[in-house]
Amino acid sequence: MSELETTDNFRSFVNGDGANDDGDYENDDDYQDDVGVQDEEEVDSELQNEDDGDYDEFWIPGLSKEECISIDSMVDIRQFDMKEISDEVVRRLDFGDLELAYQFYCWYAKMSGFSESYNLRYKDTKRKKKKSRCGCEAIFRVRVHFLTDRWYVTCWNFGHNHVLLDLKLSCLLAGHRKMSASDIMQVENYRKVGIRPPHMYAAFANQCGGYEKVGFIRKDIYNEEGCMRRQHSSDARGALKYLYDLCKKEPMMYVSCTADEESRLQRLFWSDTESQLLYQVFGDVLAFDATYKKNKYLCPVVVFSGVNHHNQTIVFVAAIVTDETEETYVWLLEQLLVAMKGKAPCSIITDGDLAMRNVITRVMLGVSHRLCAWHLLRNALSHVRDKHVLKWLKKLMLGDFEVVEFEEKWKEMVATFELEDNSWIAELYEKRMKWSTAHLRGHFFAGIRTTSRCEAFHAHVAKYVHSRTNLTDFVEQFQRFLTYFRYRAVVADYSSTYGKEVLQTNLRSLERSGDELFTKEMFQLFQSYLCRTIKLRVVDCKDMATFSVFTIVKYCSGSVWRVSYCPSTIEFTCTCMRMQSIGLPCDHILAVLVSLNFMELPSSSVLNRWSKLATKQIKDKYPDSAMYWDSQLMGRYATLVEVSREVCAAAYRDEEEYDKMLHFLSNEATRMKSKQNSEHCVDDNQTHQQDDDFAGILDPVVVRSKGCGQVGMDESGRQRRIQKCRQCGGIGHNKRSCTNHPRNVNGCMSSTEQTSSMLQATHENYSEVVMITICILLMLDKMQEPQTQSFVAGSSRVEFDR
Repeated sequence: MSELETTDNFRSFVNGDGANDDGDYENDDDYQDDVGVQDEEEVDSELQNEDDGDYDEFWIPGLSKEECISIDSMVDIRQFDMKEISDEVVRRLDFGDLELAYQFYCWYAKMSGFSESYNLRYKDTKRKKKKSRCGCEAIFRVRVHFLTDRWYVTCWNFGHNHVLLDLKLSCLLAGHRKMSASDIMQVENYRKVGIRPPHMYAAFANQCGGYEKVGFIRKDIYNEEGCMRRQHSSDARGALKYLYDLCKKEPMMYVSCTADEESRLQRLFWSDTESQLLYQVFGDVLAFDATYKKNKYLCPVVVFSGVNHHNQTIVFVAAIVTDETEETYVWLLEQLLVAMKGKAPCSIITDGDLAMRNVITRVMLGVSHRLCAWHLLRNALSHVRDKHVLKWLKKLMLGDFEVVEFEEKWKEMVATFELEDNSWIAELYEKRMKWSTAHLRGHFFAGIRTTSRCEAFHAHVAKYVHSRTNLTDFVEQFQRFLTYFRYRAVVADYSSTYGKEVLQTNLRSLERSGDELFTKEMFQLFQSYLCRTIKLRVVDCKDMATFSVFTIVKYCSGSVWRVSYCPSTIEFTCTCMRMQSIGLPCDHILAVLVSLNFMELPSSSVLNRWSKLATKQIKDKYPDSAMYWDSQLMGRYATLVEVSREVCAAAYRDEEEYDKMLHFLSNEATRMKSKQNSEHCVDDNQTHQQDDDFAGILDPVVVRSKGCGQVGMDESGRQRRIQKCRQCGGIGHNKRSCTNHPRNVNGCMSSTEQTSSMLQATHENYSEVVMITICILLMLDKMQEPQTQSFVAGSSRVEFDR
């Protein structure tokens, strides 16, 4: 059988341009015609004409089976000294598959000082790169043996017409900068926790013992991160897929979304299992706030949060919206009620947005609404320049006054600073029922007077996301950071349970009772109230039919409070209404308890949401093992890596131990890869089915949120030119990230994956592979920017002849 006739059955690895040996075709038409003519029947007929005895006697033509050197793994390849390898040894090589032959040549190239790699070139490249092709005729060709299905060397030339690099420099060639699967997994884990590529690279260098031992450069990490971000054909579909994957782990998780007329994602709402369970206990108070510039679409992120029994911020719901209209807020509140099984909060705190206020009045009937004091004071800075007025406003907002006293002080402020004609002050007074502590007394807000808790949460989230974060990464980072916020409650539970607080008063029985009932944070607040009882005394007690009224006065002060006590129910109420507003017994009630010789707090004075047992029902329903990322798997991986490093450090100096461990690890790697490949087929089918479910959802457009400034104006007030994509003319992206760009048509497959796929294709039907290749080439010819595929880097090239 001539070499020309079996062109479809061998591959060549060539170093240099224009290398044309006996197996290369002078023009492409002859090559394509020859491949198309020789089908499977002709190959079978040729095999039948061969003498079967020749294959028994000669494993490789001219060599017996005993004379051949079998290469079945990378371990076999690395046993050779590539700088001293002879032609006779190369002729006797026998490879188990084509990829091993390719890896052999790659290893030889690295040890010799040149490289090969897959490259995709465009005619209109903006920045010209250094030329690395020099017409080197180095070649390494292998052919498949039909009966044994193994590959052997038919042609090789290791001579070069260029300078070969030292090993220290050849490691920097693109063809030899390979990131292993474990490196990519580690990069992904680093990326998930917000570690940036420069710090990742430093961590790799620390693990390997130096930057020269890492095996790749920092740019490779950036490239790999880009591939990870482009794994999903649609950013919106990627975010939805992630959330619906969580739904499979948590049946209670609620996810809802809407799309606009163009099928672009418009609203995305989600609440996981633990958020819903926490809402059942701590959902009496809800803070409603939006944050901006946390994703590349600039979509506002709306967070519904509250406070737990440790006085810590907890998140009930998160949503991504493209606008902040009343219709959007109505949809969000309706979804909140659906997710929380119809339970509405008792009180809501907002930043004062008009659309929010109108929607709460329409949807949340009977709910107490409070405006954020911090936002009001910030707005006051732009309407009232006098700092003394700001001090008065702050005192009126947060001071514990009676309503009559508040009205008197407001009139005094207006008269003192001549604010009668200030329209903003007049408008603020009209809304006093929503911000004045005097008018909101008796409404339970759990001590929350501002949305600063939401702002603090957003500030923490901003450490992991930014204005260039896509939706998929944002949702993943948000859920991951949410687990950290929840873990703080675990630490606080430990702090409240382990040990006893130091008592600070002589009312030891009553104080110890509070320590046993309240969490640490709430007990410290209760303790401060108890310490203030020393300044209070009961001056009068009137017995009524079913209750008694105690009059309380403060030392050296004219303030008077009255506490009602019902002996039948053991309930206390005070005119300060702090128990109804905060949920803790005020110092006036505590003074009455002391006068009545109570040894411990009555149950009516202990609100369950502040007690140590507040989350007991949650712990019974929510399993501790249900986490939002596979923390157990990550722990296993880290353990295996650490143990592997210890084994490597102990075995690489001893040749006997080295060979023993290398053989063992190679066998185990082969066994586990075959197991994973069998399971991977099933996972791929499920993944394709999930992608089809979200096939109609497109990415949102870049939006303009409230208060972001004038359109198209820079800091100096001049008109700013709108940036458009050079590929499609759209806005919100550039040519590199455009989905219509030829480089993104075939996805984001890395060079290693593309090389492996080409190698694996040789074991398929050759005629089908060639026909598909011809069709792809014809399609590429029709594109505006023709592209050429070749394996290029440094000064060498690898070709696959068919």
